[in-house]
Amino acid sequence: MKIKLMRPDLFPETALKKTLRWCGCYLSVRHRYILTKKNRLRLRVALPSAGIFVSVVLLSFSAFTSPSRAIYLHNDVIAFTNKNDIDLNLAVTQKNLKHDIPGQDQNDRLRETERFASAIAQETALLPREETLQVGKGDTLAGVLQKIGVSAGEAYKAVLAMEKYYDPRKIRPGQEIQVRFDPVEDDDHSYQFSQMKLEIDPLTAVSLNRTAENGFESTLLEKEAVTQTYAARAVIDVSLYGATYQAGIPASVAAQALRVFSWDVDFQRDIRKGDALEVMYEQLETPEGVYVKSGDVIYARLIVNGQDMPIYRFETADGDTDFYTDKGASIRKALLQTPIDGARISSGFGMRQHPVMGYSKMHKGIDFAAARGTPIYAAGDGTVEKAGPYSSFGNYVRIRHNAGLKTAYAHLNGFAKGMSAGSRVKQGQVIGYVGTTGRSTGPHLHYEVLQDNRQVNPKSIKMQQGKVLAGKELENFKSRVAEVNRRYTALTKGTKVASRQVERESALR
Repeated sequence: MKIKLMRPDLFPETALKKTLRWCGCYLSVRHRYILTKKNRLRLRVALPSAGIFVSVVLLSFSAFTSPSRAIYLHNDVIAFTNKNDIDLNLAVTQKNLKHDIPGQDQNDRLRETERFASAIAQETALLPREETLQVGKGDTLAGVLQKIGVSAGEAYKAVLAMEKYYDPRKIRPGQEIQVRFDPVEDDDHSYQFSQMKLEIDPLTAVSLNRTAENGFESTLLEKEAVTQTYAARAVIDVSLYGATYQAGIPASVAAQALRVFSWDVDFQRDIRKGDALEVMYEQLETPEGVYVKSGDVIYARLIVNGQDMPIYRFETADGDTDFYTDKGASIRKALLQTPIDGARISSGFGMRQHPVMGYSKMHKGIDFAAARGTPIYAAGDGTVEKAGPYSSFGNYVRIRHNAGLKTAYAHLNGFAKGMSAGSRVKQGQVIGYVGTTGRSTGPHLHYEVLQDNRQVNPKSIKMQQGKVLAGKELENFKSRVAEVNRRYTALTKGTKVASRQVERESALR
């Protein structure tokens, strides 16, 4: 059906009108589908028509302003998938550009085309692929490599090459392995396993590289540890170890400081809420600041019931290193107050009702309740008289410190390596571990002090004072004290300097 225009004055003779007449001549289009009763173009026709018109104008303008772009579009350069396609289409493009295109130098057009094709070739080339793998429970090194596509033969060769510096059987869950795959030469689609790096500890790693003969060679990578100094202060609220943890003091540092104070302080009885501990200590780290291990305590200060006890690590002229009070007196005594860390006194010295026999009996020692396996320390320097099972005491150690003084340790779970009769031990050395052997109701240490072979209350023993510095050595010590105090103040002024160390140490244990 032909379209009849009802009101020519509302719809003048234009290109659009001619188009509509053409549609009426050659297409079966009804009048009402295109025009309204007032002979105006319907909105549903006008909008698409306008969109098509604008698109045609923009495309024409783009081709006009950049003829080379029009040629690229014409040849579908963006659809290249390999080098042959690029070479073929580049040749076609260059041929098309030989035609005169006004406004652009032909050499410039060729150079632009070549740059464009080169960029596409680079984008489509295979690049090295790197992955970081995490060892799972029960994994082997060869098994981890095979999971990511390394052949069994190459995995075996890689493991064999690493054995020069690392025992692959020691691989542990959570350990990270960095691997790299490189494109195979003369093959656009294949990769080969080429590199691997395995961290043994924060300071040591093993690197593996493919050789020209398609074998593997390993290299040991070592970093030099950096010594850093940290300081912190813990105020006791509920427990001493809880307070040191909250203050960011590593557990090994706290244990070292408390062991030093064990000559004068009974941590099971003397510590109260509000008491405080200050420490300044060294720590080994990688150059990137990753925790390696805690070092020596340089300074510690314990405030107990208002009593201030600062101590300083100092090396004397004869090479001996010990802790001294601020007056220059060694804090070392003949015996430690407590030969165990983190325990509570479950039974004191004196008469008590026996927990197994049920009747009252003299308890000739002190019982320290602690978890099975807790280390037990020698209370002083001496020689081991006995180490082995002994009557109702179960596993038992007795140490002679001098002609009249001995200490005994009972109900041990086991003995430290090398512990036997005749062995020499140093004060604070681990001699065994808490257990419940013999006549015992639970894990604990039964500790005795014997004077002239008779058990006595450890609290009644008067301990001999250690070395006291004098003369030039005392002057050097006082200079050291002033330096340490200044440094502690600088480290703790306005900053919390040790908080991150707890997490690092816990992660490595």
